[in-house]
Amino acid sequence: MKALYLTLLLVSAAALAFQITLTRFFSLAQGSHLAFMAISLALLGTGASGTYLFIKQTKRSGQSHTLTRGAFLFTLSVPLSYLATNYSPFDTYRLAWERSQLLWLVLYYLALTVPFFFGGLVIGSALTMPTSRIGPIYAANLIGSGLGLPLALFSLAIVGGPGTVFFCTLLGWLSYVVSVKYQASGSKSQKRNTQHAIRFTLYTLISLLCLYLTFFPPASFSVRLTPYKSLSQALLYPDSEIIFQKWNAFSRVDVLRSEGIRSAPGLSFAYSGQIPPQLGLTVDGDNLSPLTSPTNPGFTQYLPLALGFSLRPQADVLILEPGGGLAVLTALQNEAQTVTVVQSNHTVAEAVGQRFADFDGHLYQNPRVTVVIDEPRRFLYRTDQQFDLIIWPLTDNFHPVTAGAYTLNEDYRYTVEAFADALAHLSPGGLLVAERWLQLPPSESLRLGGSLIEALGQMRDEGERAKKEDFKPDAQLLAIRSLQTSLIAVSPSPLASEDLATVRRFVAEYQFDLVWLPDIQPEETNRYSVVPDNIYYQTFADLLAAPDPATFYAVYPYAVTPPTDDHPYFFHFFKWQQIPEILQTLGKTWEPFGGSGYLVLVVLLILVVILSAGLILLPLLWLKKDEGERRKDEIPHSLLPTPYFLLYFALLGLGFLFIEIPLLQRFILYLGQPAYAFAGVVSALLVASGVGSGYLSGRMSLRVALPLIAIVAIVYPFLLPYLFETTLQFSFAGRMGITAVALFPLGLLLGIPFPGGLELIKKATPRLIPWVWAVNGCASVVSAVLAAMIALTWGFSVVLWSAAGAYTLAGIIVYSLRVNGTNRTPPQLVRKISSPFRSINHKL
Repeated sequence: MKALYLTLLLVSAAALAFQITLTRFFSLAQGSHLAFMAISLALLGTGASGTYLFIKQTKRSGQSHTLTRGAFLFTLSVPLSYLATNYSPFDTYRLAWERSQLLWLVLYYLALTVPFFFGGLVIGSALTMPTSRIGPIYAANLIGSGLGLPLALFSLAIVGGPGTVFFCTLLGWLSYVVSVKYQASGSKSQKRNTQHAIRFTLYTLISLLCLYLTFFPPASFSVRLTPYKSLSQALLYPDSEIIFQKWNAFSRVDVLRSEGIRSAPGLSFAYSGQIPPQLGLTVDGDNLSPLTSPTNPGFTQYLPLALGFSLRPQADVLILEPGGGLAVLTALQNEAQTVTVVQSNHTVAEAVGQRFADFDGHLYQNPRVTVVIDEPRRFLYRTDQQFDLIIWPLTDNFHPVTAGAYTLNEDYRYTVEAFADALAHLSPGGLLVAERWLQLPPSESLRLGGSLIEALGQMRDEGERAKKEDFKPDAQLLAIRSLQTSLIAVSPSPLASEDLATVRRFVAEYQFDLVWLPDIQPEETNRYSVVPDNIYYQTFADLLAAPDPATFYAVYPYAVTPPTDDHPYFFHFFKWQQIPEILQTLGKTWEPFGGSGYLVLVVLLILVVILSAGLILLPLLWLKKDEGERRKDEIPHSLLPTPYFLLYFALLGLGFLFIEIPLLQRFILYLGQPAYAFAGVVSALLVASGVGSGYLSGRMSLRVALPLIAIVAIVYPFLLPYLFETTLQFSFAGRMGITAVALFPLGLLLGIPFPGGLELIKKATPRLIPWVWAVNGCASVVSAVLAAMIALTWGFSVVLWSAAGAYTLAGIIVYSLRVNGTNRTPPQLVRKISSPFRSINHKL
């Protein structure tokens, strides 16, 4: 049995490592807004494997080689499915007006499902073996999965994405080799020594080949980027070339040399000189940020950001995430006294500060500059420093609000809590300055302004809270704009008259437009970059004049409510009332779904519901054909009526992902990067669930475990903010340890309901085990998409509370049904929810 457990551990580790590799693939090839698809792909493959196993045994086919074949085909399908999707012509931006893209979307989705289907066959085959012990088998699956995630991060940092694909292939191959040994141990046939030697040699050579390809992947496995990425577009310019490329665990950083790079967001109309030489830096192929040569000192005075240094000369400055460093160069050339740079991506810091130091004038070696490799939020939590200027520079590319491509991207830098933390680190009279792109209708700049206003009212300092009656944001805020960008600055105290005079001189000299000053007059606005109806000033004035900002946000045509740590979607502007306008423009624009990438989720939800329903209901067709071979007493209804049992496993599938996904997103703030959060949260939950499955599933009653899970899911949204605030200053290793400890009790409990339910099925009718395996996997597929939609609409806490509802309902089913000879009638709510499964019961 040890060989069986090792097989399961290896294939589970390979499958989860491939899953996290796919999140990196999606982020780089298509955009991080599609990275969550990796979860649903894996779960759909698992559900499909359960359906296949059920049909196979319904047909009375043999099962002796299924596990070994599954491991072999998993190994083969990992690189092949990656290649197929890498060269697929699927294009999200053409979905609305090119019908063939719908077919490519389905094929794209299904191709990447294939490896997880074969991996699911291995696990499902083990669970259905007559002599298997469900608890330990499920534990090996979960623990292997938990180990696969840190292995993937380590591999990504060492060999990059394509190499990690072959690392997953190597793990899959080793699982096949061990499964062959397991199969041979149960066989009576004896192999000759020559055959053993040949097999050993062959297995070793293939293992060495996989290892070689891990470190030296073929060029054909390089990730092909969508043509809409900044890097793809920049490479179209003649003689452009990538001169630096490096992977780490959570990103790929490229530096590009091109004569076509001219990046100066918001540059004044009054500037008549040359833009200095620049290189382009991208992260995951997007958001090109310039590395700028310091050969033209006067250039940066014409950027909107120079206003901050005019208002606070000789300032101590904090710059958060400056990308290629243009904001740092601006600070130095405008006589900042000290500049503290916080950069979360160490590879970006390496490129700017070391590899291209000669080009950028040794920007990060300047004695006035201090570089801190850290997450901005964590730095603000752990530092006691005060700054005259705290700057959020504009380092990402312009993305039309009508495209909605970044609607799924959580960003904890732009939440109300983030701005409140920064305000608490301003010196008396200090300024917080942030830049965003202008959109029509106003959206990014309006949401930024609303977030800063909300942060002013929620400052963490208790002394400021005591003065809330004197809170007057219109006197503490200023805003200017160029043709394409906006700059908003706030101060903890009302702006001085000298500040207002400085702003007016600056905008007049450099031809920027005023949007807001405490004493602004309408005729002062909309002078240089003229827009119809003076819309930027008017919307800003309406927001500040609104007695209740919530009312303003409710009636505004786009969602511009300030994002919070529970709902950190700064780029999500979709409202359902936009649907008529979207339908009118559908197919008439290159943008994918008019006003909202949110509708991509709707399309994907419809797709996974159809596929999942088909996989769940497909066994009914085979049951009908096989009806004459079955006995009516095969399923003892006194033990567990079938429709309620299927509903039970569907609720477990919904509930588990409703817990995992919001926790994963909440821990991005705590652990710093989505890849780290994915590895930390999922590994902690899976390993703890494995321990719970192996040691508690036979000791703790389902009637106890299910209510406890519901209670913990309700409590966690209230506890996590206090945990984060208390321990965010810890080292990365310390925060990973805290994550594991905090999630361990919940993970232990989560490991109990599934094997506990399977044990009941095994006693009643083992034949149904693959089917409920399919039901659980398919419900999880739906929940992965549904959880993203709920989080976008109402926040992470609501998703966790929905999980509590799912586990509560599962507990009601277990408590109400006829278990251990006790007859109970299920509640009316349970009977209504399970009604879709009643036809299943009739056919059975």
